[in-house]
Amino acid sequence: MKRKDKTVEKPTTEATSEMYVDKTTGIEVEIAEDVNNADQNSEIEKLKKQLAEKTQQCDENYDRFVRMQAEFDNFRKRTIKEREDMYIMSLEKIVTQLLPIVDNMERALNIFKASNLDNSYIDGVDMIQNQLLSILEKNGLKEIEAMGMDFDPNLHHAVMQVEGDAEEENKVKEVLQKGYFLGSKVIRPTMVQVVSN
Repeated sequence: MKRKDKTVEKPTTEATSEMYVDKTTGIEVEIAEDVNNADQNSEIEKLKKQLAEKTQQCDENYDRFVRMQAEFDNFRKRTIKEREDMYIMSLEKIVTQLLPIVDNMERALNIFKASNLDNSYIDGVDMIQNQLLSILEKNGLKEIEAMGMDFDPNLHHAVMQVEGDAEEENKVKEVLQKGYFLGSKVIRPTMVQVVSN
């Protein structure tokens, strides 16, 4: 009798393969997939955990980027504002130092006109005063209108009160010294005489 060889087949894990084409090189690669579900599930869980960690890290990096961008915008705006404030403060300081010169030139013109001085002197001083005022106006200086206006303590400085008609009550009767705005800020209030009954 012939002896038959009995072979015992051991259970093996089945593997399937899938063809994959690498797009960068164009080479076909065979990828073996393990059919063992337990291994797949643990691998999937591991990948999900890695994905969650990377997503959280990505969100944190994005939040950090947004905060840094906001801080930079605030810094840029603050720097621009500080520069503008410094320019306005410097301009205000120079203009307030030049205003007494403008006042003195105006007084000189009035005296020259009252004493019948030669017109060439009057015209020369008037031209210099107009040129100085033109430069100051280009830099934001503007005269405060006061004559005949209602008294406003924000714009006017009352140094005298005079009697007048009832309809002129609390009106500016005379301007003793001109006042000026620099932009929208009052840098010198108008010194006035106000009607009071």
